[in-house]
Amino acid sequence: MTSATEFRIKLKKILFVMFAFWPGAALLGQEVRTEAESPRVHFLESGTGTPVAVFESGVGEDLSTWAKVQPRVAQLTRTFAYDRPGIGKSEPTPQLRGVRDMAVHLKKVLRDAGVKPPYVLVGHSLGGTVVQVFAHLYPAEVAGLVLVDPEDGRLEKLLRSHMPAADWADRQKAVDAALPSMPDPVKAELEAYRTSGDAAESALPLPAVPVILFTGTRKNPEFPGNPLEQDLKLQLHNELAKTIPGSRHVLVPNSRHYIQNDSPDVVVDAILEIIRASRKGGKSE
Repeated sequence: MTSATEFRIKLKKILFVMFAFWPGAALLGQEVRTEAESPRVHFLESGTGTPVAVFESGVGEDLSTWAKVQPRVAQLTRTFAYDRPGIGKSEPTPQLRGVRDMAVHLKKVLRDAGVKPPYVLVGHSLGGTVVQVFAHLYPAEVAGLVLVDPEDGRLEKLLRSHMPAADWADRQKAVDAALPSMPDPVKAELEAYRTSGDAAESALPLPAVPVILFTGTRKNPEFPGNPLEQDLKLQLHNELAKTIPGSRHVLVPNSRHYIQNDSPDVVVDAILEIIRASRKGGKSE
């Protein structure tokens, strides 16, 4: 696969948010309302046991982004993945939510779906920021975090400040061409991403639980600014790791951003490690 093709696939995933079933998923998919008359939220639950692995997706991504991870984790414990409002099979909501609102909404979804803590929170991209905010707001409910190439709007701002104007224009041209076709809920999530830096900073300190942070370090020289973007992302992740005592930072050289798709084994192993440590009452290795 060429890197240009990979980028088109990523845009397609954002523009055409679809649910991909795996064996048994059709029997497990359910919906819940967080409040009377509120939009229905679609979720997929499988497995049994505690702590519960809770998955939070990136911008515009439905729960199928975890298709290579959730079924394997469900062999050991209960798992829960869902579509945020307006994404996948969840009904839209007129409110434009920021990251903190997404974290509070996740709390309501878990409550109304009857999914009790403790949770191992697994967040990709913007979802990585959402789960950090959740952990900060509800520290007693969290057994650990797995941050899968987390991102917030600080990366975009930092990248723009380092790129020549012409290169930034080329990059934005590729992105902006898709914007008119994006569904409104995805546009709202993009805005939440762009203003999410403050939410990420406010999530500190995180609770004293195991935290495993993954950074995809593979570069795409064909897409404007990506090599620099990867370097700046790693810089931000290094800084994040320093703010979380006892965290483990793992570089994934054969993946860019979608580590759960490119290298699902490392994500699965990290989740299972924290689950086993939680059951023993100790720390992850």
